[in-house]
Amino acid sequence: MVPGHNFRFKNPLYSLDASTIDLCLEMFPWADFRTTKGAVKLHVGLNHAGYLPEFVTVTEGKQHDITVGRTLQFPKGSIVAVDKGYNDYAWYKELTDKEIFFVTRLKTNAKYRVIERRQVLKKKGLTSDQTIKLTGVQTAKKCP
Repeated sequence: MVPGHNFRFKNPLYSLDASTIDLCLEMFPWADFRTTKGAVKLHVGLNHAGYLPEFVTVTEGKQHDITVGRTLQFPKGSIVAVDKGYNDYAWYKELTDKEIFFVTRLKTNAKYRVIERRQVLKKKGLTSDQTIKLTGVQTAKKCP
């Protein structure tokens, strides 16, 4: 979302993100991350209805974002905005089957066909609004 623009959604809107917090491995030996570095990862789910985190989870720094994302439950009809760290076509299918919408950026090598294009107001900071069908051999199996 672009700062300074008011968006209104009739459906509940959630944003998921995770941040890695570096720690000194000598002081926190349990926070094994890399050979000489320690870290934990902070996973946050923001409910835009009140701009308060609805959940916060702290994991090992090596934990993949999608591993935590898969454990979350959202109400039917919700919109979930995620970054590429949550890219998992099987998870996208699960969300779709539960009638939960998701918004994300595609991987640069994703193969797809546009099913529907909707008009967007570029001055509101949107670049496109499309419904697509994944056409890659593996992705189409995971998220038909």
